[in-house]
Amino acid sequence: MASRWHNVIVSYDIHDSKRLQRVGKIMKDYGERVLYSVFECHLKAADFAAMKKRIDDEIDHMEDSVRFYLVCDRCVKNVVVSGEGKSFYEDEKFIIA
Repeated sequence: MASRWHNVIVSYDIHDSKRLQRVGKIMKDYGERVLYSVFECHLKAADFAAMKKRIDDEIDHMEDSVRFYLVCDRCVKNVVVSGEGKSFYEDEKFIIA
């Protein structure tokens, strides 16, 4: 059985600059930065769970806020970008032998 993939938009508001930097570094492991505190990710379910756990372990739950928006495949195709940004896309992986 194939693993389910999730399209996820993650936005965050972190109140401490050191935690903010650490969360940004974590997010770079999982997705593409589209705005300073917004990432678009295309993840397997296990990777989504791992990312969320790492974020939950890093933030102060009394001060910080992180939102995970799961976006259906059909909705991703309707994303419209004005300006310089890239559209939400699946990151292709290539192996060159």
